[in-house]
Amino acid sequence: MAFVALYLSCMALGYFLGSRTRERFACLTGIANGIMLVSVSVLVFLMGIRMGSNEEIIRNLGTIGLQSLLFTLVVVTGGVLSVTAARTLLGIDKFGRLKQQICPDDSEPLKTEEENGEKDTEKQKEGNSVGTMTFLIILFVVLGILSGYFFIRVYIADVEGFNSDASYVMTAGLCILMASIGFDMGRTGTVAAQIRQIGLRVLIFPFAVILGTGLSSAALSFFLTDLTLRECLAIGFGFGWYTFAPVAISGAGHVMAGAVSFMYNVIRETCGIILIPILAKRIGYIEVCSLPGVAAADIGVTLVEKSTRADIIIYSFAIGVSESLLIPFLVTVSIGV
Repeated sequence: MAFVALYLSCMALGYFLGSRTRERFACLTGIANGIMLVSVSVLVFLMGIRMGSNEEIIRNLGTIGLQSLLFTLVVVTGGVLSVTAARTLLGIDKFGRLKQQICPDDSEPLKTEEENGEKDTEKQKEGNSVGTMTFLIILFVVLGILSGYFFIRVYIADVEGFNSDASYVMTAGLCILMASIGFDMGRTGTVAAQIRQIGLRVLIFPFAVILGTGLSSAALSFFLTDLTLRECLAIGFGFGWYTFAPVAISGAGHVMAGAVSFMYNVIRETCGIILIPILAKRIGYIEVCSLPGVAAADIGVTLVEKSTRADIIIYSFAIGVSESLLIPFLVTVSIGV
């Protein structure tokens, strides 16, 4: 809870500064975007190092890895379908726009060739930016995993101490990242209006993800005979938080389920982060907010903002924060602690 408050404060500070410089200092937008790109690269690199240097991840490859991959695919799909159902019921389109925000019959004023050319150029630049970020994420995750496996794990005596220090760096990096995102939101100036228009409806989506996760996890218990219904629910409700859910499940005496939980959460967070820019326009702007689990409230926020629009990060943050707050309750109740 303290970290949630810290990140929100950093974003609020960035938003205040961005709103104050909205009409001037255009170069600051480019600087903020550069800071975001560097921050994301460093954060996913450190995440990769922690994964590659973790003996438990290495030991749990193979059969448990296949079960975890299946778990991830089914549970994430369940969450996405639930978000789509909720979005449709609320009258929100694939791109996160309310019906009243869309021109009827697409009746937009005709634009000159020059205006259309400028729009195409802007879309091309946006596509190039998303493509660059996707490439960098994949590159730095892979480099981090290789560094953790071949260097940190071999040459660093106190790996746990190293990962503990890395967590402080990641916290600082996330603070910088959230401040940069807030600054970009403040410069855009559309987020406050969007919040007023959407209102409390934004809170429906976290609960849609939780419902879809619960139903799909329960369905998996009929196919994964090594896992009970309680274990499947506890695994699904980990939402990518691989430092909490596996420990809670293993501590309750469910060793096999704890191993699957660890792999599932790692796969979900990593693949979810990588897939946000790739799938945003294919499955829906709000839907991709559900992909990385709790990371939707930190690293995922930047990717959502860059892959969709600034106002969509409201959904991303709401989903990530809600999951972070509810995971301890959902996991422990599901496993029967």
